[in-house]
Amino acid sequence: MSDVINCFNDRAQNLLELHLASGFRKYFIWFMAKLQGSHIALIQEGKDLVNYAMINAITIRKILKKYDKVHYSKQGQAFRLQAQSMHIEILQSPWLCELMAFRVNLRETKAITGKAPALFEGCYLTFNDGKPFLSCELFDSVKLDIDLTCSISLAGVYEGAVHLDELSILLRRSCREYWEQRLEKERVERVRQAKQHWESQCQASIGL
Repeated sequence: MSDVINCFNDRAQNLLELHLASGFRKYFIWFMAKLQGSHIALIQEGKDLVNYAMINAITIRKILKKYDKVHYSKQGQAFRLQAQSMHIEILQSPWLCELMAFRVNLRETKAITGKAPALFEGCYLTFNDGKPFLSCELFDSVKLDIDLTCSISLAGVYEGAVHLDELSILLRRSCREYWEQRLEKERVERVRQAKQHWESQCQASIGL
């Protein structure tokens, strides 16, 4: 499972570099993209990656459920819980959030210019009791909702966290007050972590 999610993360990260790049780097990436295929093909890849993540997760869950049913065990359920605790389940990937936010951002940009093809459909920012969710529909009966009030870091505050630029852009556009509150909360956390780090360094230097 870790190999699958690592491959997914790498492809998603490479794809999003194109949209977020600026200056000379953006022109260079755009030039390379033109050599490798059209911009529409890259957007299609983003859509395919989101669909792949959802299909992969559904398939694995069905296999584990079937295993438990056939063998009268709970090993499949235990494996799934262990994968979630180790953050190696593909639906837990922060790059999935970024891809979904990327599609919403592109759709809103195209809507402003009057060009919003079906390629950008399927992912939405929704609100439930004032809480923001990223929602994605694969089929009529398959839907993914990601609670954005959980411990997802916009600024890469926590250890090993990914800087979620696309998600930050989306929240800033759609719910600025919530976005500002989140940034302030993460700023406080960065200060706390920095203080804790330097205190531990000082204690180590004086042998405490």
